[in-house]
Amino acid sequence: MRTVEWFRTIGDRVGILGLLVLAAFTRLWNLSSPSKLVFDETYYVKDSFTLWRAGHELQWAKGNEDTFTSNGVIDTPEFVVHSPLGKWIIGLGMQIFGSTNPFGWRIMVALFGIVAVWFIYLVAMQLFGSKRWALLPAFLLAIDGQAIVISRTAILDGLVMTTVLFGFYLLVRALNSDKSANWIVGMTLVLGAGTAIKWASAFFLAVFLAYYLWQTKRFKQLLLAPLALVPYLLSWTGWFVSHGWGYNPKDVLGSFIAYHQQMYHFHSTLSMQHPYQTSANTWLAMLRPTSFFFENHDGTVIAINPIGNPVIWLGGMMALGFLFAWFVRNRDRVSVLVFTGYLAGYLPWLIYFNRTSFQFYSVTFEPWILLVISLMAYRYRAHRLVVIASSIAFGIFLFFLPLYLGLPIPLWYWQLHMWLPTWI
Repeated sequence: MRTVEWFRTIGDRVGILGLLVLAAFTRLWNLSSPSKLVFDETYYVKDSFTLWRAGHELQWAKGNEDTFTSNGVIDTPEFVVHSPLGKWIIGLGMQIFGSTNPFGWRIMVALFGIVAVWFIYLVAMQLFGSKRWALLPAFLLAIDGQAIVISRTAILDGLVMTTVLFGFYLLVRALNSDKSANWIVGMTLVLGAGTAIKWASAFFLAVFLAYYLWQTKRFKQLLLAPLALVPYLLSWTGWFVSHGWGYNPKDVLGSFIAYHQQMYHFHSTLSMQHPYQTSANTWLAMLRPTSFFFENHDGTVIAINPIGNPVIWLGGMMALGFLFAWFVRNRDRVSVLVFTGYLAGYLPWLIYFNRTSFQFYSVTFEPWILLVISLMAYRYRAHRLVVIASSIAFGIFLFFLPLYLGLPIPLWYWQLHMWLPTWI
C-alpha cells in the first residue's frame, strides 16, 4: 500500500510533466517526414511563405502541389478564404528554421499541440479540483491519433483547437473569480485571435459568452465583445499595408468588407467531391478518417492517418449519453459548461450540413469529448474502469503510432490498421 501511495504522490506532483514529455515525443519525433507537403499543407505552407515575404498571400504556379520551392511564386495577390493569423504563426517557424525545411513548416503547430495538453490539464484542475483526475483528459489528448496528426501537420485546425481551449480555460477562471471582467477580457481577446486563424472560433466566443452571461447575469460585460475585433483586425495589417487581393485604395473599408463577403460565400456554399469528405453526423463514430498521406514503395508504406483512438471516441459517445442523463436528473451547470465546447464546435457543421467537410474538423471540439469522459469518470469515481480503458487505449496508441508519425511499415501491417472498409 505504501508503494501504491508513493506512486500516487509522484503522479500528483509530476504526472503532468510526464504527459507533456509524451506529447512532445508524439508531436516532434520524425516531424520532418515526409519531406513533401501533406494534404492541405500545399495551401498553408505556401500562403505562410508569401505572407511573410510580401505581407499578403501571392499566387503560385500550377504543378508540383506536393512539393515546396520558392521558385513557384507569382508576384500577384491571391484570394484566400481564411484570415491571416494562422499563416503568420506557421510562417514564424519557417522564418526560424528555413522556408524549405519541413520541420520549419510544422514546428509551430506542433508546439501548439503540446501546449494544448497543458491547457486541458489546467481546465480539468479548475473543474475537478484534483490533480490526479486532471491527468486523465491530458493523457487522452496526448495519445489520441487525430490530435497527434493534426498537431504534426501545417494546417490551421490544430492552432484553432489550442486557442479555443485556452479561451475556455479563461472562461472557467472567470466563473471562479470575483474579478471576472479581467478573465473575460482575456477570453475575448484570445478567441478574437482564434477567429483570426479560422472563423469557426467565433462560435466558441458566442457560446462561451452566452454561458457566462447566463451564469453571472453581468450583461454589461457584453460590451467587452467588440474587443475580439482588436486581434482580428491586427492580423490583417499586412493586407492593409501591402495592398493584398481585392484592396481598393479609394474604398479601403468597402473592399475589406467585400473580401469578407466573398470569403463567407465560399465557406457557406462549398460543395465539391472529395474521396475523404464525410458528413458531420458521422464524425463521433469516426467512420471516415481522412488520409493525409500515402506512398507505397515496393510493399513498404508510408502513411499518415489521423485516426482517433477507438477507445477514446467510442467512450466519448457513451460518456455524452451519461452526461445528458446526469443533467436531466441533477440539472447541474457544470454539465452544461462542459457541453458548451461540443455545441460551439459541432453545431456549425450540422447547420451547414451540405458543405464539404472532413472528419478531422472535429479536432476543434475534441478536448470537450475528453472532458466529458473525464467528468463522468470523476463523478462516478470509476477508478477501475479508467485504469482498464486507459491501458487498452495506450496499447492501441502504440499499435497505430507508425500511422501517426509517418514511419515506413510493410503494406500488410498498414492493412491490419484498416479496421473498417471506410478507413481505406
